[in-house]
Amino acid sequence: MSPLICPLPSSLPENSSGTTQDTTETIPTGNSTPTSVVASLDPDQLKQFYIRYPDYDEEQQDLPLWIEGVDTTYAPFIPTSTRRVLLALEMVNLGPGDKVLDVGSGDGRFCFAAVSFFGAQKAIGIEYELDLVEKSTELAQNYVDQGRISFLRADLTNWRESSTMQSKEWTVIVVFLSPEGGTDMEDWLVQEFERGVRIVALVFDLKQLKGLHCSVGDSQEGIWVYEKQQ
Repeated sequence: MSPLICPLPSSLPENSSGTTQDTTETIPTGNSTPTSVVASLDPDQLKQFYIRYPDYDEEQQDLPLWIEGVDTTYAPFIPTSTRRVLLALEMVNLGPGDKVLDVGSGDGRFCFAAVSFFGAQKAIGIEYELDLVEKSTELAQNYVDQGRISFLRADLTNWRESSTMQSKEWTVIVVFLSPEGGTDMEDWLVQEFERGVRIVALVFDLKQLKGLHCSVGDSQEGIWVYEKQQ
């Protein structure tokens, strides 16, 4: 199977009026490291994270983004930069009491960062590509051995039958879904939102899902957090 590469969109999704979605709050952007937990990390820890999970050049990388012969309508594989991973986890206020589900986990960088840097109790990544599941497991092997991280191969289009996705243990869900994928998963996403789960959406927001409320977002970075208001 020869991969078909589709670069990261040069601009973020727009709403029906042709303008970028307004958000409740915009986090300052730039090359600076996110605040709080990340700012307190040992520089060597961050360096090792960047080495372990390098950022990809869409023009030179050999990992497929869109995969020929595989239905990527739901969650195309476009790796999130390590900086944006850390920023997204800061924005959702991830902490030691959280259990994270990453839907379309790619190489596992969100799960690794959630447990390693933010102290999440547990993180599970769901990914269709077996090679990525195996690579994710290898990169996070220490935490896998401890039972705090695991990766499962699954077809996201069968989310209704997924015991992992239907589990009530998750407090944070990370999604990188196309608008079509978000709409098809609307019942599940709204159900989880209503029971208090914080949902992180990357690149594509979930504004078409009327049952969700965006509590914080950064349109420039392509990160939106949906959390039910108390």
